[in-house]
Amino acid sequence: MAAKRKLLNPTTAPSWPLLRRIGKHYLWHHKGPLLWACMAMLIVATALGLQAHLIQPLFDNGLIAGKVGVINTVIFAVVALTLIRGVANYYQLYFMESVGQRVVATLQEQMYAATLRQPLGWFADNPTGTLTSRFISDLQRLKYAVTQIFNSGLRDTGTVVGLFINMLYQDMFLTLLTLTIVPCTIIPIRRFGRLSRKYSRVNQESTAKMAHHLNQTLMHVRQVQSYAQEGFEAKRMHTQVSDVLVSTLKAVKVRALSSPVVEMIGTVAIALIMLYAGRRIADGTLSPGAFASFMASLVMLSRPLKGLASLNNNLQEGLAAAQRAFELTDAVPALKDSLYAKALEVKTASVAFENITLAYPDGTVALQNFTLHIPAGKTVALVGPSGAGKSSVLNLLPRFYEATTGSVKVAGKDVRDLTLKSLRQHIGLVSQDVAIFDDSIAGNIAYALPKASANAVVAAAKAAAADEFITALPQGYATVLGENGLKLSGGQKQRLALARALLKNAPILLLDEATASLDTSSEKAVQAALEQAKKGRTTLIVAHRLSTIIHADDIVVLDGGKIVEQGTHRQLLAKKGLYAKLWRLQAAE
Repeated sequence: MAAKRKLLNPTTAPSWPLLRRIGKHYLWHHKGPLLWACMAMLIVATALGLQAHLIQPLFDNGLIAGKVGVINTVIFAVVALTLIRGVANYYQLYFMESVGQRVVATLQEQMYAATLRQPLGWFADNPTGTLTSRFISDLQRLKYAVTQIFNSGLRDTGTVVGLFINMLYQDMFLTLLTLTIVPCTIIPIRRFGRLSRKYSRVNQESTAKMAHHLNQTLMHVRQVQSYAQEGFEAKRMHTQVSDVLVSTLKAVKVRALSSPVVEMIGTVAIALIMLYAGRRIADGTLSPGAFASFMASLVMLSRPLKGLASLNNNLQEGLAAAQRAFELTDAVPALKDSLYAKALEVKTASVAFENITLAYPDGTVALQNFTLHIPAGKTVALVGPSGAGKSSVLNLLPRFYEATTGSVKVAGKDVRDLTLKSLRQHIGLVSQDVAIFDDSIAGNIAYALPKASANAVVAAAKAAAADEFITALPQGYATVLGENGLKLSGGQKQRLALARALLKNAPILLLDEATASLDTSSEKAVQAALEQAKKGRTTLIVAHRLSTIIHADDIVVLDGGKIVEQGTHRQLLAKKGLYAKLWRLQAAE
């Protein structure tokens, strides 16, 4: 078993490892556009420094000396430098935005792939809304942070350096005096950064919870309306929205406070510098032009310094988002192929459950000492009261869950020694919880075999007694079904799921309440189709309606996760046990 990755503390994890990972594994792959962006930033910084420098000759050699030629030259140079800055700034923003979007796209693909590798139990602890928030909201924050590192970080740093060089050129002592501002700003910047990261993490988590609640209520809006619970759900959403609002306002407060604090410190320092410079100009040791150029540089420093002050806040928000994204990409699947796993390649397959115990993470024991052997091509039905463990047996075969003890074998081979992909390719599953995608009917059926021909899709639909209602639709097999198949009835959805499984043509067929939502007429048609589909296949059926499994080769009765009876329909009725009781109850109904 792979060692469990130790996660960093969400609010105190060091920034450098996260930054290094982002740079090495994501930004480095786009080093070409980044290089162009950096060159554009250098041009922007240089042009701004030169503009500040030109103020000195404009005052001393032009305005004060009365030389029109110098004035015209300086003005022309300032306009030309502004044009150069504009072009360079455009390319810098374009290249950085494209890099940020590509980094987000790469992370989204990696997160999606990692999510699909997780077992079913993992999704119980990671609701859909929470995952959706990580894919969209968190990654947008990360993209903003990445672009800000370069747009504000490098550009503003370069601008500060360029203006600082001009300040040194104009008067070294004034410049050194100005540097006293820096230590005064470092402490509040670091403090604001830590708070920003903390509140950003809380905000992301509360946003994810809100997204989960929104997803749940919209998905089950029919039930919400049928039980008249709109007001109740609105109150719950109000709580979720309030949590997001509170955490957002805390983060906003930190961002809003950081800029004026830094600005106030800078303003006080500038006021002191101007008082000192005024005396220097009065005694002739500092020219008006040099002071004007120095002050222009100092004033121009305000914007990049603000950017650098807020950069840390934006960076910490982005790192909090990156950490949540990496927690997902780094999640080690509980079920994965062993180093020696081999592909399963059989036309028919026997199935064996040997001394199985299955306990879920919450401690619930679903199966105890469960042993069952199913010869190839035979049909076995699992019956029993709710919670007896019937569906748990089915979940073990495709390794949706791993047995706590014991082994599951297909064609005599332990499923843990087979590749997951090949194992699942040999299994067709139809469950009571039908999955219908927002696609055409043909696309939904062909999901089992994307390269299937149109004739094969129609044949599978006919075998599942679905062709009649499909062809009655205005667009037939091209009809787009909408989210979760809202345009179809429950029985129609189930027939599409049957068609999908029949198209797959797998040697093992799992039917989990496959006819539960069918009316009597459709059930007879589907049952006839299933009788044909089961020929030559190993079939395992979970059924509540006992009339659908009376012809099974073997019927296994479960209760409390254990086998309590086993035999044919006639044999079990003769035993007058639990099966006979269930049969009498259904007959009475």
